[in-house]
Amino acid sequence: MPSRLLAFIGLAFSVLLLAACGRGPAQTWPGVAADSQYAYIAQGQQVHAVNLADGKQVWAFPAATNSNISQIVSQPGVGADVIVVGSEGATSSYSGIAYGLDRNAGTQKWCLAFDKKGSDAQNCPLAGGAATGSFLGIGPAVDDRILGGIALTNNVAYFGLASGMVYAVDAETGKDLWHYKTERDVWAAPLVVNDTVYVTSLDHHVYALERATGNQRWVKDLGAAVAGEAAFDQGMLFVGTFGNRLAALDAATGEEKWSFTTLNWVWSGPAVGKGVLYLADVSGNVFAVDETSGTQIWTTKPGGQMRARPTLAGDNLYVGDHDGHLFALNPADGTSRWPAAHSTKGQLLVAPVVVSATVLFAPYTGDNLLEAYNPDGGLVWPFNPPK
Repeated sequence: MPSRLLAFIGLAFSVLLLAACGRGPAQTWPGVAADSQYAYIAQGQQVHAVNLADGKQVWAFPAATNSNISQIVSQPGVGADVIVVGSEGATSSYSGIAYGLDRNAGTQKWCLAFDKKGSDAQNCPLAGGAATGSFLGIGPAVDDRILGGIALTNNVAYFGLASGMVYAVDAETGKDLWHYKTERDVWAAPLVVNDTVYVTSLDHHVYALERATGNQRWVKDLGAAVAGEAAFDQGMLFVGTFGNRLAALDAATGEEKWSFTTLNWVWSGPAVGKGVLYLADVSGNVFAVDETSGTQIWTTKPGGQMRARPTLAGDNLYVGDHDGHLFALNPADGTSRWPAAHSTKGQLLVAPVVVSATVLFAPYTGDNLLEAYNPDGGLVWPFNPPK
């Protein structure tokens, strides 16, 4: 095949995969989270609470699909009594709305809007720093969707918008506590460690913010877009970039300590366990890297293209690919734990979530919204909303 055609195909794939030069992706990815009792799956126009024991729906928000609440996609933030989720607002409006829901009933406790259009449509208070409109009430075209996950810690929800705004919100009341502006889209949940909130952005930077105030402690330019969440261990921050590398930063100062080169973009940060980092690039290569030195321990390519970070749980390293294949790898050497890859219809774009002995995968555009497996690869239950 001519090299020019190959280059065009590669460029087209990159544009489709990222869609980051405009207002962000029109269609996004599922959000999945869990506690000891329920799994929460956000996709399309609803978020569902699912009983982990039997895969039955406990509640849905909203109870029926509603054109004023569209594309609930961000990974829910899970607290003891409240769940925080994000919507784009009315269909195709790109007006982000955050909702606080009662954990057990799924009823709305509060909402918070991030532009005047969303505030007016949903009768929600307007967050600080939000766009209020200009002449004749017409404001700039801003993408205020919550595309990444929501980190909920000590009753405070931390999240970013596609506009680059970052918020801290009281999870019980919906009161915004502080906000901070990055230069581009935030596509991942912030990482909260002690008194610092770490934020990644498509503007190539990692930000360290004071947890109580949102004041900037340091900012680091990594030279390429950072779409995924960071990981923390032993005073170090580990960040994957679209510059085909994993960077290790001093969490206190942002100083880069080492860099590991991959074969393609690293969409998400690594999983961390016993001094080893586990990451995947979008070509489907999975790497194990020494946390201290950045030296490769092993690499394998079990399937197709990969976007989500691996999940380390027990004796298995779980990962899924764009073609719907599920893999359990041996963390010691990358060999397969299962006799063969399991397949599901749909694309596996988000990291699996493991609760006790239940492994949760959320296929995008598949037959099921959520699937639960045991550590041996056996399907425990599939979930789809009741008709």
